[in-house]
Amino acid sequence: KVVNQGELTGHKFPCLLIAAKDDLTPFPRAVLDSVKVAQELKIDAPIRVSMKSGDSNVYIKIINAAEHPHLSIPETEFVRKRKQHQQLLHTFIFALAGAAVALVGLTARRARANKNSSS
Repeated sequence: KVVNQGELTGHKFPCLLIAAKDDLTPFPRAVLDSVKVAQELKIDAPIRVSMKSGDSNVYIKIINAAEHPHLSIPETEFVRKRKQHQQLLHTFIFALAGAAVALVGLTARRARANKNSSS
């Protein structure tokens, strides 16, 4: 519901995936699934955290995400389609502008040729 509301209104939310209790032996499939989800959303891989090893990397990652929130915004299917649509529209407008410039150039050349031939 939150994702749909965000997509409809254009609001974006920074996201981080944190893999807590990394000191426990994780199932290899669970690790691969979490990495795959992060890749599909185009965000960083999950941050592995273990309090036994004294790893405080999670705090640095949270601070970096707060300083640069645009880097941690997941890309949903709706956003991907909207970007593709906007890119197609921009390409079409660029091609249309190029065709208009070419048409104006050809018209000016013909007018000049007609003027020179009548003189």
